[in-house]
Amino acid sequence: MKLIYKKISVFLSLFILICNISACDSITPTNLNNTHINNETTVENQLISTVSTINTNNSFIPYTEYNELGRVPIMMYHGIENIKSSTTGFAGGNVDKDGYFRTAEAFREDLEFFYNSGYRMIRLIDYVNGIIDCPAGYSPIILTFDDGYESNIRINNINTDGSLDIDKNSAIGILEEMKQKYPDFNVTATFFLTSKLFRNKNSKISMHWLIENGYDIGNHTFSHIDLTTNDVNFAITDVALQYENLDEILGPNKAVNIVALPLGAPYSFEDKRASSLIDFYIGEKHYHTASLMRVGYAPERSPYDKNINIHYIMRVRAYDNNGEEYDIESTFRLLNKTRYISDGNINTITIKEQDSHMLGNTYDLSIISY
Repeated sequence: MKLIYKKISVFLSLFILICNISACDSITPTNLNNTHINNETTVENQLISTVSTINTNNSFIPYTEYNELGRVPIMMYHGIENIKSSTTGFAGGNVDKDGYFRTAEAFREDLEFFYNSGYRMIRLIDYVNGIIDCPAGYSPIILTFDDGYESNIRINNINTDGSLDIDKNSAIGILEEMKQKYPDFNVTATFFLTSKLFRNKNSKISMHWLIENGYDIGNHTFSHIDLTTNDVNFAITDVALQYENLDEILGPNKAVNIVALPLGAPYSFEDKRASSLIDFYIGEKHYHTASLMRVGYAPERSPYDKNINIHYIMRVRAYDNNGEEYDIESTFRLLNKTRYISDGNINTITIKEQDSHMLGNTYDLSIISY
């Protein structure tokens, strides 16, 4: 074991040196230099922990025909910026031309849209493990955030009692707002972090708070360097380093064993720099990854579909493009006909009899066909 950690220590020193050239920083909002953002701590920017009246204007009528072989949207976000969508100069709520950054205004609208369209959040790790806990007639949706931008969870102040004043226009501030507004939304998300964590002095406090409040933290590799520019040994080392980093901060097995591939690469699971990450050793220590988040553009198959590779999962980029090219609008238009519709029972899988040939891993659940 001493040999293992000695190797980890050597690699850690190496990666600290190369981390600053990480491709992670290549995704930045292109117009923020000309935008005035007030970063001062004010009461207006604090998340106030009060329970709002539940919105009763939801017109969604739950489906009565269940389809647990339908598609599941796994949404990919990056940074959330507190500026008006009308001022960005890009489509919809995009803050940059590629739509990796989103305005707080647009993110709120996204969540309202998901809720009012009959989607309820589930944990990514549950999906990977074949657990879909969703009310009958509703559909699961999964939220993920990559790169650990400060705007994911910005702490304005740490109170004397240890509680946090969280910027209400950060991603977590908005998610917590929705949690209070819609208790049945089952608000949760997975945050994929590199060695830079959340890029501020409160990163470790934020990480513990997230785990304690129903969110998950995953592995985005230690350096966020494109794995296809190096060999297999580099890939497994970069992933192992971040597993060790997360365990040291949070405690063993507190982070989920899911890896979001930097820049979505490699682009094929057949590439050993991807497939080797599922099970590997460094020295005598074994590492297991339940799933990789690949580059993708469309909702993923049900975990019960025989054609899914649960180790290599697609996500939907949460951006606007005038209803084209798998933006949010076009994706959910497609889902109107293909969405996963829950039977409300985590112990059963309900499908149409004509689709029974599409069943794959049933996770020892009971099958109901009609």
